[in-house]
Amino acid sequence: MRILVEQVRAGSDEQNTARMGVVFPAYNEEEHVAEAVQAALGVGIGRVVVVNDYSRDATGSIIDRLAAADRRVEALHHEVNQGKQAAVKHGLEAIVRQPDVEVVAVFDADMQDDPATLPSLSPLVGRYDLVIGRRFRGDMPFARRLANWLANIPYRLVAGIRIHDIQSGYRVYTREVAEYLAAHLTVEGRYTLEHTSLLLFGKLANERGRDFRIAETAVPYTYEGAKSSIRLRDNLQLTWATVYHAVALARLQRSRKR
Repeated sequence: MRILVEQVRAGSDEQNTARMGVVFPAYNEEEHVAEAVQAALGVGIGRVVVVNDYSRDATGSIIDRLAAADRRVEALHHEVNQGKQAAVKHGLEAIVRQPDVEVVAVFDADMQDDPATLPSLSPLVGRYDLVIGRRFRGDMPFARRLANWLANIPYRLVAGIRIHDIQSGYRVYTREVAEYLAAHLTVEGRYTLEHTSLLLFGKLANERGRDFRIAETAVPYTYEGAKSSIRLRDNLQLTWATVYHAVALARLQRSRKR
């Protein structure tokens, strides 16, 4: 079974988001996390889980206050820094325990991506297993634009997956996919989450006997005020993850053809 990627426009008919849940992994986001949570609640999101990945600033106390003030918000805390992948895994585990959540979005808590765009993307979920918010490269700093462009190449050339923004953190999943990720993601991946997930999507497609469909749709974003906590070690890990997962996906798809 294949992973198919299509470029689509956001839906023109916005849908009710009361059955949508949002996971925010957060590390030292005291400047933005409250704004991100309020933006999600402002468009009617029914459940928000914020995972504080052992922030050294006031992130933890801020999300505790948000959770105390609104029953739709749940605050989770790591006692040591575990990285983005662990934060997303634990957030997904919490969100899928809510039986009324049918669609799950994952955002960074730095407001690079605006949760206000979620109602226009929700109509795509179901037709597609995953919707990725594709960022405009023209507005991206050159170094990051180059790194993101290079990250897509192995998947396109080695695995035949025509993805354009593999490293976008703006993702909206069906409940089935969110449950699968919650169960199968490991906590060790740190910033390789998007690459690890793509391989899991291939495995899920094989298990259920049909293609995994991804929609990439353009979304507005900003780098203003955003801080990167990615270290040299993490960049090296990302480079290795790109090649490793592209090769693994190519092998997985070839094995299904035999």
